Amino acid sequence: MSNERQFQHEMLVANAGSGKTYALTTRIIRLLLADVAIDRIAALTFTRKSAGEFLDELLIRLAEAATSEAKLKALARATEQPALTPEDCSRLLRHIIEHFGRLGLGTIDSFFARIARQFPLESGLPEEFAIADNASLASARDRALATSFTRGASGSEGLTAMIDQCRQITRRQGERNVFGTLLRQIESLHQRYLETPHGCIWGDGRAIWSKPPFPQATDLPSAIEDFERTALAENPELSEEAVAILKDNLDALRAIEPGQAWSKDTQKFIEQKISSEPKTNQLRLTRKKTGWLELTDAVRSARKVLLDSLYADALEQSLERARGLYHFVEQYESVYAELVRNAGLISFADITTVLAERAGDADTLDALDWRTQVAYRIDQRFDHWLLDEFQDTSRTQWAILKAFIEEVLMDDAARRSFFYVGDTKQAIYGWRGGEAELFREISDYYDSITEAPPLTDSWRSTQPVIEMVNQVFAEVDTVASELKLPQATVAKWQLGWNEHHVAEPIRERVGYGAWHAVEDDPESEYPPQHEEVLRILEEVDPLERGIECAVLLRKNDDVAALAAYLQSKGLPVAVEGKSNPCTDNLLGSAVLAALRTVAHPGDTLAAAVARGLPCAKSWGIDNLDTFREQSLQSIAEDGFAPTIQKWIELALEHATSSPESRIPHPRSQISNEPFLRERGETLVSAAEAFDIGNANREGIDAFIAHIESLEIQEAESTGAIRIMTVHQAKGLGFDMVVVGGLDRSGRSGTADELVLGPGKENPHWGLLMPRKDIAEQDPLLRALNERITAEAKTNELCSAYVALTRAKRAVYVVSDALEDKSKASHFGRHLQLTLEENWERGDREWFKL
Repeated sequence: MSNERQFQHEMLVANAGSGKTYALTTRIIRLLLADVAIDRIAALTFTRKSAGEFLDELLIRLAEAATSEAKLKALARATEQPALTPEDCSRLLRHIIEHFGRLGLGTIDSFFARIARQFPLESGLPEEFAIADNASLASARDRALATSFTRGASGSEGLTAMIDQCRQITRRQGERNVFGTLLRQIESLHQRYLETPHGCIWGDGRAIWSKPPFPQATDLPSAIEDFERTALAENPELSEEAVAILKDNLDALRAIEPGQAWSKDTQKFIEQKISSEPKTNQLRLTRKKTGWLELTDAVRSARKVLLDSLYADALEQSLERARGLYHFVEQYESVYAELVRNAGLISFADITTVLAERAGDADTLDALDWRTQVAYRIDQRFDHWLLDEFQDTSRTQWAILKAFIEEVLMDDAARRSFFYVGDTKQAIYGWRGGEAELFREISDYYDSITEAPPLTDSWRSTQPVIEMVNQVFAEVDTVASELKLPQATVAKWQLGWNEHHVAEPIRERVGYGAWHAVEDDPESEYPPQHEEVLRILEEVDPLERGIECAVLLRKNDDVAALAAYLQSKGLPVAVEGKSNPCTDNLLGSAVLAALRTVAHPGDTLAAAVARGLPCAKSWGIDNLDTFREQSLQSIAEDGFAPTIQKWIELALEHATSSPESRIPHPRSQISNEPFLRERGETLVSAAEAFDIGNANREGIDAFIAHIESLEIQEAESTGAIRIMTVHQAKGLGFDMVVVGGLDRSGRSGTADELVLGPGKENPHWGLLMPRKDIAEQDPLLRALNERITAEAKTNELCSAYVALTRAKRAVYVVSDALEDKSKASHFGRHLQLTLEENWERGDREWFKL
């Protein structure tokens, strides 16, 4: 093959299921056929699973083309090499295998880790470090947070701010797991801290505004006094009842302590009487006309000063809390560095952060020197870069990659190339830094990048599935007003949208699509969506028919609740993605409850749970003293793994030998046995790992904490209904998909979100967002609020799109029924506006064909 071939720098938009992996592997084979060595090609994606599929498809396509004339012709057409021979394909396979140790095919994290390992000191890392797993990181965060609280126990500003931050969130979101809220908050704020430039402190009003946001603000008590005096003087006919109401509410304003949050009544008074603009120019304090306060010019002026003062006070509270949070997280970072980084334990996020600092601006001499040294150290210079799922790339990751790729883009000889693939409609990782805007920004910035024809044919989904996708998402602008979608959201969506089609070879495949809006049943104790999901699963019976089935939900809590419900009805389920083997099945729950009972005889709740689970009946737990004694002896002599192994064997033996298991019922205990055995093996493996590493002979509580913090990346489960969040389903496809919970709105507002500004690049201040009514009073805050709201709405659309495009043959979408005149703005309302009632396409009995 010719080595004179030139390759364009290209951006490729690929709809869900349209064959982006095929396009990427085709590009690599074209490069190999042009005599580009495989170790000169960097092909990076986000997950190990995707990277594995990438490599598998590359090898399979070459192997098939080497042995099948039809496959050879197809590959020749795809690579535009009509003279391609089986010998060429065999040669390329041999070349890949011989250079296997130098392949540049992998995840972005693994590429960064490779740089860090061979370049540690120059990258600001310990010379010897280990990449921490999730369990180790979770344990380290727990200890760092506990230490930070201990050091701030004297009532420091930072500790107070952190506690208040969690109090605000738990009050607003109804969160009951306070410690879980703390951990999530510290993880989020810590990442924001790492993104904050040195010397920048959150809550610094002088860095945010060139002049105060509320220029007429005055002392709050004086503003209240002036408004009351002016209002009464201008309205002498106001009734005694109205005067009393006004005075009571103003007294409540006077009672507000600095830093104190407004009560609901106070907030209602401010919104309805102080900040509202009545059509009649009168504030109605009572229904009688003598209770209407006329907004004369003097009253309006005094009211404006009061409103500015109230908002200025509330904004100062937010700024003060932001400063406190900064100092708390600063202390946390110091403790975290001491416990984690200085001990040689590093996360992938740490590696990305320090490498981005070293890469800096690709135009600087320091960055050029850094890049040269890195290329020398890793003994590899990549001439061709391929990036998958680019819409999920963060600006921090791009800062590193740019240091290498920009050199390729500036190569006038066109012997090097850059090819990136993505779909902004699938940008659902903004919460972890993914920046969908980069997808277009880069092609707009570099003139040398051309846009390839988009991939619009679905090779995954049947016609009914694609018809639903097109009908729901094609004309978002027509429903934007009723759904209160920001214009920025509509513009982004329309820019990334193109009509979907079904690839010709699968166009006649039988499929089905349906939307079920379910009514609430007051007499049922279960959510209507749960019952509808169960009904669908019973109708199709996917496990019996060998149909791969997944149920997708938006939130982790909904996943756990539905899994528990379906298990209670006898259906074997597997909670997919990174899950904990002790929380998604009855056997694991029984083991942990039994261990708690052994460790704490007074824990009557754990004992009751253990006794109530069928799995534990054969363990002798009814005789608690004997069970405790035997279990402690077994753990001491043999370890946790052999003890738990024995329990599991007894439980499964009991399940298959008890009289109940012989009753022919589709939901009997025995139907769960293969799934429970698989889960039991996973739990025993985790216990074995704990036993091996338990040099200090830590007790049962330490073992339980270890297991509960454990996250295992699930393999594809068989013999169970797979339940997962939409995020976990990204990149996957299933014969049948049931989608629920899309009408469960995500974030309801922007209050208390830590925002860096003024833009997403090179921030120089941090701000804890105030409530929307305060943000609306200032142009800068209003713009920030609009940006965050638009991002949240865009993410909601993207999440729904990902969910609806996972199905190969059939998709069922379930939401709560709404009234025709509903003003809801969530995705359930979107479905109502774009699909007619009881919408369905295709063959309802597709599963029988």
